[in-house]
Amino acid sequence: MQLNNLLSYDFIQERVMDNELKIFGWHYIIETGRIYNYNFESHFFEPIEETIKQRKSHEHF
Repeated sequence: MQLNNLLSYDFIQERVMDNELKIFGWHYIIETGRIYNYNFESHFFEPIEETIKQRKSHEHF
């Protein structure tokens, strides 16, 4: 998977670990317009709406 290839570079891995860089893996279904985001914890693609919902729940104002 290309995400693993990116993370094999030390300079990429360091920035991800320092929260200076976020990497997203998206899968598009052209016929439906659906977008799925790769979840690094579950190792599955989930609807992008779930990713947005999770990120908003972790935001602090």
